[in-house]
Amino acid sequence: MSGSEKGGRRLRPGAEVLERLRHTEFDGVVSAGADVLAEADAARVMGFALRLGQELFLSGFGTRTIESSVIAVSTTLGLNHLEVDVTARTIHLQYAPPNQVPTSMMRVTRVTQDPRNLHRMAALHRLTAHVVAGRLDVRQAGKALERIQRTPPPWPWWVVVLGGAILAASVTLQVGGSPSAALTAAAVWGLCERTGWLLARMAVPFFFTIAIQAAVVVALGIALLEWGLVHPYSTAVMAANLVVLLPIGPLIALPQDGINGFSLMTATRTVNVSLALAGMAAGVVTAAVLADEAAADLYAPSIDHTVLPVWGALLVAAVGALGNCLSMGGTRRHIPVALAAGLLAGGVNTAAVHLLGAPPLAVACAATTLGIAAALCSPLLRIPAAAVIIPGAAGALLPSLQVYDSLTQLSLGRDDAGTAALLALVASSAIGIGVVAGTLLGNALARALIRLQPAAAA
Repeated sequence: MSGSEKGGRRLRPGAEVLERLRHTEFDGVVSAGADVLAEADAARVMGFALRLGQELFLSGFGTRTIESSVIAVSTTLGLNHLEVDVTARTIHLQYAPPNQVPTSMMRVTRVTQDPRNLHRMAALHRLTAHVVAGRLDVRQAGKALERIQRTPPPWPWWVVVLGGAILAASVTLQVGGSPSAALTAAAVWGLCERTGWLLARMAVPFFFTIAIQAAVVVALGIALLEWGLVHPYSTAVMAANLVVLLPIGPLIALPQDGINGFSLMTATRTVNVSLALAGMAAGVVTAAVLADEAAADLYAPSIDHTVLPVWGALLVAAVGALGNCLSMGGTRRHIPVALAAGLLAGGVNTAAVHLLGAPPLAVACAATTLGIAAALCSPLLRIPAAAVIIPGAAGALLPSLQVYDSLTQLSLGRDDAGTAALLALVASSAIGIGVVAGTLLGNALARALIRLQPAAAA
């Protein structure tokens, strides 16, 4: 089979890169022209595409979305005979029309963490859609991108901290904590977040920052247990704050990159997530050593993690999604979507647990449903699919107790620590695997509905 007939579709020579758009939101939407751009025009388009790709990285988009967006805008703006390679944090473009000297450009995004900014994600998503629809040329698109880069955050810093506190309180209730424990968890998160902010201002490396934050969480949990303030719910407070401290976005994106074939990006995310987990484990060990015997009861959680009633589970999931939305800079327009995503993920997860009895499988079912809903709603609501997926998953599907058990048991060197870590990994991977499956199904269903519209109108 020739390169122009992959997957049963005939592609014009020079447009083979469009094959990378299969099963994405741009599948069948973008077509490459036959013209060859002048060297200066090609460099201008490539420069814009690289700047856009870098902003997509910095705002928190997944690797597949970054690649497909760069390909879509580049080909729409006239680049055929294009090669695109996303390797770890580097985007490399090569424009090689026949009988011309190839033009190659690249851009590296150097960040220590994976940020998430829903406000900027939505703006970049709209810009990409406008370019692909032919409403902006390269100069207009470049000016629009500059305006997005200059846009200030939609909320003051304390709203972002409040969002994380709401998520921590929600997770505390999900793992069986009392309302007073939920309020305590919110306060602990506020102190933990401000500690991280101060360390970041001092340019402390990420490993030590997250280790100190984890130590603060565990030390406060031990103190609360010793003082009897939230006894016996200190474990719930710590489990909630430790899971919120995790790099949630990379944990979800890691299996997605592996499934979609981005091996080097998968390796990069694996290193970053492993570093975060190692830092958290180091913080837990440090706090345990300093607490000595006072921490003995903390690592044998015996509280009754009571199951919330269905209405309570749905409410808490929606509130958690709201908190995650605020912590990622979501605007008022994103809040109703986040609430709906939390309700959907929480409802499917709760139903699947009762029907299937296997929590990881229930999480995968909920994540798949979330991915389908995101793919279908994204073009209708004009928001990125991540604005649906990430808040919904954070509000209802985080593996709180598994993460807590794995960290504490690894820090103590217990025999079943490996099993606990494996369970935490499976629970986390189930989210990403389900999201990939749901997104594929949702995009396929969206394309089928579009094809049916002319027939229905006729």
